[in-house]
Amino acid sequence: MADSPRDRAVYRLLTGMSEERDPYRALVIGSELTRVVRWMLSGSPEDYPTGITAEWVGDMSWRAVEFSPGTTEAPIVGPGIAEEFRADFETAGELQPLLIDGEESEEWFVFLVKAVVDCLDTDKSSEPEWDGTIRKTVFRADAVPYDVPAFRVPQSTNVHWNGWMVDKLMPLVSLDVEARLIWTDDPLRQPHPDPWGF
Repeated sequence: MADSPRDRAVYRLLTGMSEERDPYRALVIGSELTRVVRWMLSGSPEDYPTGITAEWVGDMSWRAVEFSPGTTEAPIVGPGIAEEFRADFETAGELQPLLIDGEESEEWFVFLVKAVVDCLDTDKSSEPEWDGTIRKTVFRADAVPYDVPAFRVPQSTNVHWNGWMVDKLMPLVSLDVEARLIWTDDPLRQPHPDPWGF
């Protein structure tokens, strides 16, 4: 991990809407996302989701999206990104093989973030909404886990990404992903006005 001012920044990654995006197909997790959220809320090993099913959306002849933040709770990771960043991802959670067409994939994974850190400044942040979204997020700078690529906070199921990991990912996924600044301790940088909006 590099030690730069951008390291002390936290982002939301969301599906990009670039007009330059060519026809693509992407894996999506449907109703089984409920199992992921249940585990995130309970923290119980008994609720840990396995055998998560995903299905392709889009023509199979189109380019496959290698990294999809999709829902903010369960990013989907393809073979190239998994190979490049597996060691980074596994410091914060698990790349679990997806079930596609009834079979466990050796190339496509869901990234289940296990790193939960109580670093939210609840006095300065907005109250979590019904779905866990925190519109204004302020972290305690001394408590942010800068050594992991991504983390969650107890108040939300959303995945938050550290700046150094965003720097590594974006050159490879910028066609499909948008990075929005949620928080930084740099007073010269302003967070996105609506980082959780679409």
